Amino acid sequence: MRVTRTKNLFWIMITFLTCMLCSSNAQEENTSNWWNNNMLTAKGYGFPPKKADKKNYARILSRRAAIMDGYRNLAEQVREIHITAETTIESQILTGDIVESRLEAVIKGAEILSEEFSEDGSCVVTLRVPVFGVTDSLAKTVFKPVNKENFPFPSENFSAKGNYTGLIIDCGDLDLNPVLLPVIRNADNVSIYSYNNLDYDKVISNGMVSYVKKDNGSMLLSRKNFLSYTELLTAPSSEKNISGAGSNPLIIRAQKLSDDNSCPVVSTSDADKILAENQITHFLDNGAVVFTSYRIGGTRV
Repeated sequence: MRVTRTKNLFWIMITFLTCMLCSSNAQEENTSNWWNNNMLTAKGYGFPPKKADKKNYARILSRRAAIMDGYRNLAEQVREIHITAETTIESQILTGDIVESRLEAVIKGAEILSEEFSEDGSCVVTLRVPVFGVTDSLAKTVFKPVNKENFPFPSENFSAKGNYTGLIIDCGDLDLNPVLLPVIRNADNVSIYSYNNLDYDKVISNGMVSYVKKDNGSMLLSRKNFLSYTELLTAPSSEKNISGAGSNPLIIRAQKLSDDNSCPVVSTSDADKILAENQITHFLDNGAVVFTSYRIGGTRV
């Protein structure tokens, strides 16, 4: 989505300083895959004015320009993030549902990870902002408290084991599109897991879902690639531990994806099993949910 210009002073200053002091080609180096580590990262490039006659002064100006350029690149990425399949941060700003000044404050509070100077006085900075967190996060600005709803009851009588530490929804090779507030539905299009079911503070702190590509090296699995669905079901707990779902996750295969490929759909019986187990160990309440796929965000590994 093309970024809409705003008329406030913050964006005017970013545009002015970027045009006057820097020339940026950092967009391709920015990490828009926020779901990978729940951080949004951007580079900013700055060059000193030609008339700067003092080296230290030139460095100050190029650093300032690089930071402003980094702010601009972060802002572009932030606005494109999907809250749901149908809404982005950009669209919520336009409707007034997100206070833009608060979002600007988060961006201006970005952490400077690194800054490098070249012999010509140019500067490159790397900035990042957290997607989730109690303070200074995008989630704190974007999400609003809602009236919490209870999880639905399972439609069948299940004998729950009561020992699951979390939930893994295996999306196989489906092209999964990450969103901040996904939904899990059953085959009858009934929501069994959504933002409305969760505690606001927990979602702000940790999010609703962890997204993990099937070859992610952070997963403690016995093979280089992610185990198949059948192998996952029978693998020892020590081999299928995925951060976010604990050492003994309930593993369910998604039948398909809905909502522009952002929301997994599971069978009615699997949905009932998830809800029955959650009544015992409350892993859904704690957001101990992981979505896995070979394709996340349009990239096939």
